[in-house]
Amino acid sequence: MTALTSALYYIVIGAVFIYIFIYAYDFFYGEKPEKQIKKIHKHFRKETIKKIDTLEVEPRKYTLYQVTLENGFKKVKLKPGYKVVNIVAKKETKKKQKKGTV
Repeated sequence: MTALTSALYYIVIGAVFIYIFIYAYDFFYGEKPEKQIKKIHKHFRKETIKKIDTLEVEPRKYTLYQVTLENGFKKVKLKPGYKVVNIVAKKETKKKQKKGTV
């Protein structure tokens, strides 16, 4: 009986350590592209995705994707931990020129 309980104990503790090791590996060595694509599909679940292109990869920092939708395209940055950040284009501001006497 004690051998059975100790075997179950080692299996449970081993499973916890394996899960922590997989999570730490993803965090320190970058995420898998398949999981990133899944996360993008989950983020845009209400819209129809036509194509996903990888623009820039910076390991352990971010991955930049361009997602082509039915009504246009959006740029998305995925950070470690599969955090999705929408990239918004900057608006160009017109500088007002002062009227001066020349």
